[in-house]
Amino acid sequence: MGLITGKNNIRMAEMRDYPGVSLLMDELHQMHVEARPDLYRALETRMEEKEFTELLETDKRYLYVAESSETGLILGYGSAQLSLIQDNPLMVDRRMLYIHELVVDNKHRGQGTGKQLLEAFIGLGRELQAHSVELSVSTFNSGAQAFYEQMGLVVRSSRMEYTL
Repeated sequence: MGLITGKNNIRMAEMRDYPGVSLLMDELHQMHVEARPDLYRALETRMEEKEFTELLETDKRYLYVAESSETGLILGYGSAQLSLIQDNPLMVDRRMLYIHELVVDNKHRGQGTGKQLLEAFIGLGRELQAHSVELSVSTFNSGAQAFYEQMGLVVRSSRMEYTL
């Protein structure tokens, strides 16, 4: 049973989704390689089947796929993890749902799939009584930045570098 239905079915990922998820992760990684070859290595496969299996079994880790209601193809993928910040003398105790990846097939962007996935994670965050849903996005990925801002996310901090 899916979390959200409509044009796409947003549901928890299963082992059978690995081939589609792997292609999406390859696409996401390739975008990073092209934008920052000084940081990212070109890989044959970004996510091995063993890694996907381990993620599926990780406690407090949530993997969602966006599956086309028409074709059954995996059009999007996201993973998030619930983190508990507690007993830190500098910080207030809180629960945060951190989105590690959120990717939509390049050919299907701009059609609401990313919005469905992000809304599923926001709903999950509420269900888990998290105080926030957070993620990181590279500055070279201006399309993703604009999308997240449109969805109501705000920049909390920036990571800067001085290349030597």
